[in-house]
Amino acid sequence: QFVESSRQLAAQALLYSQDKSAILQFIAARLLSRELSTTEIEIVNETLDFSYAKFKAAPDKAAALISVGESIAPEKLDPAQLAAWTLIANQILNMDETLNK
Repeated sequence: QFVESSRQLAAQALLYSQDKSAILQFIAARLLSRELSTTEIEIVNETLDFSYAKFKAAPDKAAALISVGESIAPEKLDPAQLAAWTLIANQILNMDETLNK
């Protein structure tokens, strides 16, 4: 459920904007009700860049991740990008601050 929820949020964010900063703040606003700090943004960007490169090199792994759950991922989104942002949304969703708000 967490993976599918993360994918849905990532898809909404990607449909909202293609700007990396706007996508990140879209996710943070919904999960944390605040903007991310500079340190948090640096960590997320490292994870995003690493994840995107891995999913771009292994499209089957991206497809497997974005197919988790009953809902269907939007076909117009790049699977590698959606998979990478799914991991970011999941990372933020699993923060103590999100779980204990």
